[in-house]
Amino acid sequence: MALTSFYFLVFLAVVIVLYYLVPKKIQWVWLLIVSYAFYLYSGIGQVFFLLGTTIVTYGSGLLMQKRRDRYKAELASDPSMDREKKQELKKKAGKDIHKIQVLTVVLDLVVLAVVKYSGFAISNINSILKSLGSESAIPGLKIIVPLGISFYTFMAMGYVIDIGRGKYEAEKNPAKLALFLSFFPSIVQGPISRYDDVGKKLVEQHKINYENLTYGAQLIMFGFFKKLVIADRVAPVVTQIFSVKMFDKLSGTTMFFGMLCYAVQIYCDFSGGIDITRGVAQMMGIELPLNFERPYFSTSVAEYWRRWHITLGAWMREYVFYPIMLSKPMSKLSKKVKEKHGQKASKYVPSVITPFIVFILIGIWHGANWRYVAFGLYNAVIVAGSVALEPLFKKWAEKLHIKTDSKGWKVFKIIRTFLILGISKILVKAASLKMAIKTIFKIFTSFNLAFGSEMVKYGFDLGYKNNIVLGLAVLFLFIISLLQENGIKIRQSVGKWFIVFRWIAYFVLLIIILVFGIYGPEYDAANFIYQTY
Repeated sequence: MALTSFYFLVFLAVVIVLYYLVPKKIQWVWLLIVSYAFYLYSGIGQVFFLLGTTIVTYGSGLLMQKRRDRYKAELASDPSMDREKKQELKKKAGKDIHKIQVLTVVLDLVVLAVVKYSGFAISNINSILKSLGSESAIPGLKIIVPLGISFYTFMAMGYVIDIGRGKYEAEKNPAKLALFLSFFPSIVQGPISRYDDVGKKLVEQHKINYENLTYGAQLIMFGFFKKLVIADRVAPVVTQIFSVKMFDKLSGTTMFFGMLCYAVQIYCDFSGGIDITRGVAQMMGIELPLNFERPYFSTSVAEYWRRWHITLGAWMREYVFYPIMLSKPMSKLSKKVKEKHGQKASKYVPSVITPFIVFILIGIWHGANWRYVAFGLYNAVIVAGSVALEPLFKKWAEKLHIKTDSKGWKVFKIIRTFLILGISKILVKAASLKMAIKTIFKIFTSFNLAFGSEMVKYGFDLGYKNNIVLGLAVLFLFIISLLQENGIKIRQSVGKWFIVFRWIAYFVLLIIILVFGIYGPEYDAANFIYQTY
């Protein structure tokens, strides 16, 4: 059930009305029922994966909590216990908890790998066998990739790791944990939530609140605007420009334009979906974490990844980046580098190596394809290179007398970062890694300033009216984003308008979506790009 479909809006209306009509004590039960109903709509077979992850996560959490409680009871039973004995009990309990934690995380990763990456692995093995002259091939596995498996698997792993660390106690009610992993707005494409944050909010009692309803509805409409008016309008152009059959016909300038269009499409598609998700939750008094913070205003690739898919970046920092940075192997490596090359070089080792590991994982998380591996490596090189070359950049800036705190320099860095990231988006969008490399090369070697004539010639120009609609829509989005970047809270500001003007604004936005949104009697809005991640 697409979040932009008419059926979802009817479903949502029923959910919200009954959410505030049922006794407040069972509001969370109603949410669990509708979340599983929503998920069942995508296919009954997919539910078993979600249920399996929930059962394993719940069981391992209880086992770890039970072992920690036993350790506390052992300490309490003998107040006169010496320090050595306490340390021994703590170490033993830690080892037992760690075993459960690792086993559960490995099991989650194995399921995710088999479901999502087995086809990729088998395909590559068969290619190797063929290159070696073997006629035998491993048969492919026919496995349906469950909706949102990457999102709820990461949420489950985060919960298990937090319980293992003793951050909070394990949830004793399996239904409450099930709701956290299956909450219907966020299971489609995130955000990746934390149990101690969102999990608690989901089971709280919520009274009907006009502000939550209106702010949530505003966010939903803005998400529809991004998705239907912008992303789905520009999508056909992007698809045709990046199609294999068009490669030899188009100039690099047209492909560069396609890159810019795809940057707009993927941002409006993904952030639009997240706006809908957060808006739906807010209408029920539940605040989901922010997942986008105007990433195209970033002045560096590192900053971009702190603004784009924020919850994925936070998850990676918490459970991958810092554990690797502070690990014993990394510490030993830093010491060896210090002995050979000095203190300064040793500081760069973890801050250069760790991003490679993290970004390769981010790339693989996005999809089972060498393009995504290259995407991760590309970002890793840029981020790690920026860290390693930062002293050199400062020297150049001083020699060239560049005012690094000026607005002009900031604008330059924003444009530079956007273009650098545009190259990475080609790696994701192209039909293959080979085509991506050829496309990037062509952008830098084949120029045609009259690229619009190529688009008209091959029949994928949007047309005069559509171009105006798209241009004005993107301009409107840019102005809103610029105001937000300068600290203006749009929804709160609109909420203070005189009620007549406020509702006129809502009505105008609704009309724009209905009139200019890409949909129709026989049209179902395109699936979200991140929907099956």
